[in-house]
Amino acid sequence: MTKFESAVINTPDIAGGYKKGIQAFGANSSYVQVDDTRKLEGSVDIDKCTRDIYPDKARWDYALGYDEKAYFIEVHPASTSDVATMIAKAKWLKDWLKKKAKDLETLKANDNYYWVATGKIKILPKSRQYRMLMQNKILLRSKFILPLG
Repeated sequence: MTKFESAVINTPDIAGGYKKGIQAFGANSSYVQVDDTRKLEGSVDIDKCTRDIYPDKARWDYALGYDEKAYFIEVHPASTSDVATMIAKAKWLKDWLKKKAKDLETLKANDNYYWVATGKIKILPKSRQYRMLMQNKILLRSKFILPLG
């Protein structure tokens, strides 16, 4: 059992949600690209697993285990009107990791959260909204590719 799988199983809120590879991403799997699949340790749909527990919260979508690290990925349309929602989701995730998913938090690859746009990115790099994302450590991508480059 990988560290990632163990961390998911040891987190009551998501214990039943572990999936092999990128299966937890379902229809959103096309937004994730992994160069070395042997380092892939699994995934979990945090949003789906916690929907009934935190129905009124802005929940983050996914965690992906790769090379003994966890990456947190949200697949969502990317326009300026979505920025506040994404910041709320990232704050929920940070709080949830600290209080409910300590094992998963210790595997965090870095301080960043990854927002993968479902369509065209409509947030300009020099905009106030983009700066807000940077301040909240949310990195906007058109695709999530590992290893990070």
